[in-house]
Amino acid sequence: MRYFALELRVGSLQRKRRRRIGTLLFLVPILLLFAFVAYAIIEGEIAYDGTLAIRAQTSSRYYPAEYLNVSAGISGESGITPFSLTLAPGTYTVSFSGARGFFTPADRSVAVIAGLTSYAVGVYNPIPVLVSIGQDKFNTTSATVLDRVTPLIWINPTSQSEVVTSGLTGQILIPPMQNSTYVFPSPGTFSFSLVGTKSPPLVVTSV
Repeated sequence: MRYFALELRVGSLQRKRRRRIGTLLFLVPILLLFAFVAYAIIEGEIAYDGTLAIRAQTSSRYYPAEYLNVSAGISGESGITPFSLTLAPGTYTVSFSGARGFFTPADRSVAVIAGLTSYAVGVYNPIPVLVSIGQDKFNTTSATVLDRVTPLIWINPTSQSEVVTSGLTGQILIPPMQNSTYVFPSPGTFSFSLVGTKSPPLVVTSV
């Protein structure tokens, strides 16, 4: 019985030793890999890139950025938005192209960080058309707007109310020293008159 118990104990010790050896054999390559990666990072031999995502958007829900078909990019690399670039860490200046009827966004300075995605978003705001009323006449006789996008702003710098009328809008009362804004709901050509005057009409083309 003693011999049998001793044999069981020896067998148990051998199994434990084999498990420890197996664990060490499993851990050694992993530890060596970690050591190599740490050394390479310290020595600068491994460079991790980051992602720069370039997007465009508009402030009009009726005119999404996809309609603009604008380009953007950094020095030496550009494309049609939206798109992304894989770049080394650093700070990059992103420029955006112009689009008809919209203000061109200012350049964006963006920091690219290793392993992360940074975003450069150019916001396109519509350019308003300003029509001033003074001395019983419009300051222009024609204008072009983007339908559902471009705000037409009537400006009344006088000390009396002015009334603008058309078949599209009916009468628009513009109080003294105030403005009134209108956005055209559809394409077409529309004529506006200044009530009570012989001023030439204002013809607005909505495209």
